[in-house]
Amino acid sequence: MDPEQILLLTIMNIALGVLGVVISCLLLYLVIRQGVFHGLRAHTRWIDEGKDAYTERG
Repeated sequence: MDPEQILLLTIMNIALGVLGVVISCLLLYLVIRQGVFHGLRAHTRWIDEGKDAYTERG
């Protein structure tokens, strides 16, 4: 292999590694975002149900 091919393969290897890290971070962000969204929605529903029960008691 000549030096240009080695350099090209090295650059491609680094680029694919960086791309893999970026995609992994985006997927992790989406998973965490969905978890927080569903947690906040459940919490809001729980608070709203508590408010309704509290206001009915007077």
